[in-house]
Amino acid sequence: MRGFIWVAVLIVLGSSKAFINDQDPGCTKILEFPAKDSVFLNPVYFCSDSLGKNYYYSPLKTPVCNDTLCQVVFLNIFWDLAGNYSKFEISPQIPLTKNDHKPFTEEDYDKLDQTLKNGNSILGDKTEDELLDTERSRYSEKIDGVTGATAKEIQSEIVEGALYSTYTLWHMANGNIKYKLREYTRSNYSYSLQQQLLESNNPKTIIFGLKNMEEEFYFAHFDQIISLMKQQNLLVNFYIGKNISKDVLDYGENKKELLKIWNLLDPNTQSVLSKYLKQ
Repeated sequence: MRGFIWVAVLIVLGSSKAFINDQDPGCTKILEFPAKDSVFLNPVYFCSDSLGKNYYYSPLKTPVCNDTLCQVVFLNIFWDLAGNYSKFEISPQIPLTKNDHKPFTEEDYDKLDQTLKNGNSILGDKTEDELLDTERSRYSEKIDGVTGATAKEIQSEIVEGALYSTYTLWHMANGNIKYKLREYTRSNYSYSLQQQLLESNNPKTIIFGLKNMEEEFYFAHFDQIISLMKQQNLLVNFYIGKNISKDVLDYGENKKELLKIWNLLDPNTQSVLSKYLKQ
């Protein structure tokens, strides 16, 4: 499971100490965004690690549902330079919990991480009113009553017994904050940030980098474009194929370099590039 931060977290009057100090020299506070309850404002930091790699980070504190079946959630959440969720970390002193305050299992944490990484989850199209199947129900041992059961179409996307936690955290990780972080990256764009985007393991992050670079980059760094295409990611290669210009392929030995990897390319990418390769 993703790395836990084994630090003592003090809980005082319902608040938690951030996992990093607000004055950490590697981090700069850039904005705040509301939790499910707007009473909680969560800071977001632009950070650099010891290797000079940049990322976004927030020590989140948020309620996740409107009844006493859920506890307030505390966790660190991280995004990459394109605003895409990358990971979360928790403290063992404040584990995430499910129905009846049962702690998450290792499998539950893995499932949550998997769901948060899916920026196209059906959870993005659902309101809270659509989360429960009113024709079915579940029983809570600690709450003397019966509540609605999870709607069937979203069961594969949520941690069993943690419907509202999964739903709320997905929206906090993949909602409007994503676009705010992208705008911050654009406003501070540099060659260094661009390189980090292009070196990402996330195809969507690579495409964000490609969208924000000048055409001159294709000329000056065509070897890097070829290296990206060798990775054989369908989305990335098709984007390059659709957006690279004939001038780039006619420049120097670029066309020959592309032909060397031609058999590695998928049919769709070959199709959009073939018009540039005709003599």
